[in-house]
Amino acid sequence: MGLRNDRTISVLVADDDEEQRILIRSVLEESEEGHHRVTEVPDGTSALTALREHVFDVVLLDLSMPGLDGLEVLEAISGDPVRPQVIFVSGHGTVAVATRAMQLGAYDFVEKPVDRERLLALVWRAAEARRVQSRSERLGAVVSRRVDGAGFVTEDPRMLDVIEMIQRVAPSDVSVLVVGESGTGKELVARELHRVSGRQGEPMVALNCAAVSESLAESELFGHEKGAFTGAAGTKIGLVELADGGTLFLDEIGELELPLQAKLLRALETRTFRRVGGLKEIPSAFRLVSATNRPLQELVDEGSFRGDLFYRINSIVLELPPLRERPADVLLLARHFLEELHPGEEGEWTLTEEAEEVLASYAWPGNVRELRNVVERAALLCRGRTIRAGDLGTSLAAAPPRITDEPAAESGASLPTLRLDELERIALELALISTGWHQGRAAELLGISDRTLHRKIRSLGLQRPE
Repeated sequence: MGLRNDRTISVLVADDDEEQRILIRSVLEESEEGHHRVTEVPDGTSALTALREHVFDVVLLDLSMPGLDGLEVLEAISGDPVRPQVIFVSGHGTVAVATRAMQLGAYDFVEKPVDRERLLALVWRAAEARRVQSRSERLGAVVSRRVDGAGFVTEDPRMLDVIEMIQRVAPSDVSVLVVGESGTGKELVARELHRVSGRQGEPMVALNCAAVSESLAESELFGHEKGAFTGAAGTKIGLVELADGGTLFLDEIGELELPLQAKLLRALETRTFRRVGGLKEIPSAFRLVSATNRPLQELVDEGSFRGDLFYRINSIVLELPPLRERPADVLLLARHFLEELHPGEEGEWTLTEEAEEVLASYAWPGNVRELRNVVERAALLCRGRTIRAGDLGTSLAAAPPRITDEPAAESGASLPTLRLDELERIALELALISTGWHQGRAAELLGISDRTLHRKIRSLGLQRPE
């Protein structure tokens, strides 16, 4: 029959006839064409319990059983996102019953006694159909979460080293931790790891852990069952489930609360998880890529991040330098963003010499993300296809100069004496000014949550200008 031998098919056999269960088990387990893991139950109620607690590829359901019959079991699991394919096995089927079974989503309907070869072929085809359907549904759910982004544009030696390391570690399943300030391109690194890893045909999903509360983060990561909490009107598939076979990217992982860290660690170690309010252990073979702009070791030392999770996720660490330490990349990226904004248009976008000087001398506290926003804004406001210094906004020209590694004596200028809180105030003011005090966009530009930005505005006493 050409059945595959490279994976195990999990089968639930529900039949009140013990001899029939033994016969089906022996046919499946003694087959040389495929590997089957068989679970037996004697009635519909036991079948439903098993289906709620475990994941099966295929269910062989007797039509008439004590408690719940086969059709009632199928109807009860019809809304389960990880439901198996159901094959009805019955000694007294009718056309009407078979039609009803197909309407409820049954894969096939066979009568007893079952032919051995037909049973094996049906079980394998049903398992393949479930695998294809599950993958299609997960990919469909992920489409809306994808964020397109440009590839790497850099001449910086440190960034080139990062790209080389990506190529080396991507084919493995090892967890990767990306470290860098907000806006340096941590998600771009994660997407490149996914693209060259061999998992590019599977989903990649992302969660910014700083942007959601603890309760929402748990549901986002692990999903929830219907009725798990107030407002849970239906079953939700979480990111861990969507990422099965693909990549899960957790940005600002240091913001995860300790209880969620424990659940994530368990999912990494066992490759299984439970939805919120659920009992079923659901498998998920995802590759984890994490990112942080905070020193996780310090968080471990102060007790706000689990040491065992830290050592589990930092097998490979990729450090991204901030844009102010990549001066050669500023104009390179600016020109790239201009080309990307208007592909295929006639005429070339240019920057005046004064505009280039402003871009090159700015410190870029928001890194590449801020540079992109500035270029996009300038392209919208400029006249013609030439961007001048005035098109870049007054905040850039008024900002303190970029601090370089040159000694003050050689450069002929003294280094500015700025404290960390002053730099933070400057970054916040620049982000708010450049977005017209739109706090949502400013928070995105800074790589922090809305509530964190609101708290900092209050603590620093910042006020929107009249």
